[in-house]
Amino acid sequence: MKLNQNILDDVFQSNMILPLRKNLKIGGQVHANEEVKIDLNGKKYFIKANKLGYWQLNIAKVFNSQTELTISVSTGEKKQTITNIKFGQVYLLSGQSNIEFRLKDEMHYSEMKSELNDNNLNELYYYNVPQVDYIDPKTHIVKPKELKHEEWHQVNADNCGMVSAIGFYMMKSLRANGVKGPIGIIDCFKGGTSASAWIKAKTLEKNDELNQNYLVKYFNEIRGKSWKDFDLETKEYNSKVDKYNRDLNVFLKSNPTASLSEAKHIIGHTPWPPPARPDLFTRPGGLYETMMVQVKNCAFNGMIWYQGENDVDRAFLYHKLLPLLIHTWRQRLEDTSLPVKIIQLPCYADYPTDSSAIIRQVQEQVSEKTKNVDLVSFIDGGEKHNIHPLNKKTMGERLGMIMAGHTYSGTPYINKINYSKGLLTLRADKCKQLKLTQKTFVKLLLNGEQQIKEITDKNLNENKIIIKLDQKPEQISYAYENYTKNIGLYNEMNFPVSPFKFIL
Repeated sequence: MKLNQNILDDVFQSNMILPLRKNLKIGGQVHANEEVKIDLNGKKYFIKANKLGYWQLNIAKVFNSQTELTISVSTGEKKQTITNIKFGQVYLLSGQSNIEFRLKDEMHYSEMKSELNDNNLNELYYYNVPQVDYIDPKTHIVKPKELKHEEWHQVNADNCGMVSAIGFYMMKSLRANGVKGPIGIIDCFKGGTSASAWIKAKTLEKNDELNQNYLVKYFNEIRGKSWKDFDLETKEYNSKVDKYNRDLNVFLKSNPTASLSEAKHIIGHTPWPPPARPDLFTRPGGLYETMMVQVKNCAFNGMIWYQGENDVDRAFLYHKLLPLLIHTWRQRLEDTSLPVKIIQLPCYADYPTDSSAIIRQVQEQVSEKTKNVDLVSFIDGGEKHNIHPLNKKTMGERLGMIMAGHTYSGTPYINKINYSKGLLTLRADKCKQLKLTQKTFVKLLLNGEQQIKEITDKNLNENKIIIKLDQKPEQISYAYENYTKNIGLYNEMNFPVSPFKFIL
């Protein structure tokens, strides 16, 4: 998919950052079977495009942090040159609205903008992948029509507002934790999306449950409707959204001390989802086709995935969606060991019962079972009735600290549980010493009855929770709810323990 007529994919531009310690990958699209000549600082390569015109150069990691690269590519009729290319750490950020949440909307924005004005940060870069909803298969017209060409930006006070807030604080934290040289992020995200939108439709089809619950359901919703029908439904939906926004603004002006969370609890939430239509970005496989493919020729030092909010209504399927997404993206990026950090969903009350708790447990289990995948918990960062917590600084700093490589590869989770001789022992991985920050409780199921037991310092022994019980419980859980204030278990690095629920 191309937004312009260059030989290189749009993401390959002057002033970009390429990843250190990874193979150099570049690519693009030309005429079918056309030969492409590539010049990398005087070293020449020749590649023949395939029958669809796609080409890719993938060469061994031969460049270092001191190299500045010029790339010239040409065919028989075109030539393109990009310059001032540097090498550093490059990360792919993807998911839905909480990773998309821009710095300009974050609660510490003014403070960060002032810091950038003081030139305390340098060599931080970002590129926002154009949010293409749909490409007409006949006319090749891209929607939305007003979509603008994106460029690589070196972060400064003027442009920082449009970078992912979590991405910005992650880069800032990486720098603070000793990572030198250029740091770049490629933002490939879209709010309001199920993981199914980011997985190839033909891949979803191969699993009967995913096919039935996503593809078949979607096609049943659009079957038999004309474009006139779709446009009428969309118009009615947009009217509801406009009315909701007016009502919310009136409430906030009338109640200036109310938080957004409080306002949404009273007024309600933004109408969602929009009505299904063939060109809607939420369709299964849609953003894989229009956004993920824009970075298919890129290499990355790591990937951050923050998503799950839009799958709570089908949380029982997330254990299939999440590992499939990771596997699919690694295959498409030709990097089967690509490091992935999964940001665990924070607390939020207005989901179907325990649905986000199910998603969180899947996120933890997938990170535990999948090589080079780690969990970064944000369970302590939510707002009760605001699905978009305004404080992204804590999450970004925590993520950057972990990714700098001086501490654990992720946040702690309970990975072993045992009952013997009247003692129930839970052991935490990614932890040397558990600690409590407030009164904290676990829920037990004994003889079919629920009991609540406080955890005190006496129950903690290094990375273990040890509870005296006369009999083996049927179940134990901690913070296994959509929203809870019962979050007090941390490791010695102040990383929160992932919520859990075990059936013994």
